[in-house]
Amino acid sequence: MLKRCSKASISDNVYILSSFSGRALLAENEEIDRICEDYSKIADKYGLFEKMFIQLFMDDDFEFAVHFGLEKLTVETLRREQKFRTHVGKFQRFMNSLMDMLSKGAQNGEQVVHMLRIIGRQHTNVRSMSFTAEKWLIFKNVMLTLLCPEINITYPTWSKLISFVIYEIKDSYLEHVRQLRSSSCPQIAQLTIIP
Repeated sequence: MLKRCSKASISDNVYILSSFSGRALLAENEEIDRICEDYSKIADKYGLFEKMFIQLFMDDDFEFAVHFGLEKLTVETLRREQKFRTHVGKFQRFMNSLMDMLSKGAQNGEQVVHMLRIIGRQHTNVRSMSFTAEKWLIFKNVMLTLLCPEINITYPTWSKLISFVIYEIKDSYLEHVRQLRSSSCPQIAQLTIIP
């Protein structure tokens, strides 16, 4: 379960609490340990994320491919494209870092949140694609299907983690977009409202 909270109690099993968004990742240490172990057993992580982005680019949302200028390509051609390979590699490094931080315990929660918020701000540079709720949901479903192909004991934890990751990235993205818009009109901040 993912929920907005201002005060978390010990009984809530808060693994990470974002001081920015107020969101909490509710999970017990054992649950996080299980998904970290699952992730460590994935022999070909690059292959897994390549498959994820192929599905996103080719099947689920054409706009992803258009943004990268990789539309109308075959799967084999897409696999050879440097832009595609770079993005898959960056995503793999992100996931490796995330899972490494999680495996070291809840005390790394603030580091996780800061990393997610940096990624959210970086995505404001993507001007050719809008990050709608539908796109986030497509991304979550594809990722969840590949990380946990069978609904088992780790499925709910993966789902909670991916939701938390997306929420923090999205919250930071939207916050940065608002800041950029307000700083593009500094004269508005100087106006005095007279009642």
